[in-house]
Amino acid sequence: MKSYLILLMLIIFLPTGCGDNLSTSTKDESVSVTTDFLAGTWTAECVDNTTALTSTKTVLVFSATADNLSSTSTNYSDLNCVTQNFVIRKTMNTLSLGSKSTTAQNQIMTKYTAVVSNITLEPKTSDTATSLNTDSYCGSTGWSSGAQTSIAGLTCGSITYKAQNAEYSDLIQVSSEKTFIRLGNTTNLGSNGYPKTLYKEEYYK
Repeated sequence: MKSYLILLMLIIFLPTGCGDNLSTSTKDESVSVTTDFLAGTWTAECVDNTTALTSTKTVLVFSATADNLSSTSTNYSDLNCVTQNFVIRKTMNTLSLGSKSTTAQNQIMTKYTAVVSNITLEPKTSDTATSLNTDSYCGSTGWSSGAQTSIAGLTCGSITYKAQNAEYSDLIQVSSEKTFIRLGNTTNLGSNGYPKTLYKEEYYK
């Protein structure tokens, strides 16, 4: 496996996929996003990358009171989310829902802030671990298959990840039928620190 494929996929931190402008055809008429609504497990469909011949699937878990969030993004070495390649896990605490705004398309965006607890990378195969070690990825040569290593606060390739205890700002959009949620594209931030666009991935309970 080529190491550059790993570098490409590690650019994606929360949900994977291209960003989508906030002004889309999806009209969100829901009144609010509540902690009761968010609590539980939300799963996105398998997303394939035909260029890299890989795929990714992300699962979000909000705690019972929705004040903690874990995100697990698994990369696969095929297009159907079958053979695991590596896993990026992010955990956040003290999540707090903030103000809401409505776009011209009646999408209701709920801001939230949280504190980064940890970010880890776990190679799932020896080939992946070898590739990471060869590149001294994140400045480390101690990568091992099946072992999680914290990458919080580290620069990995062209990406510098948020450090532990750093503040994290994002958006949540819920569909008008309250059947799925989407999150902000945290690689495209506005001057207020919040995403200007949304990821396309839809998460279902």
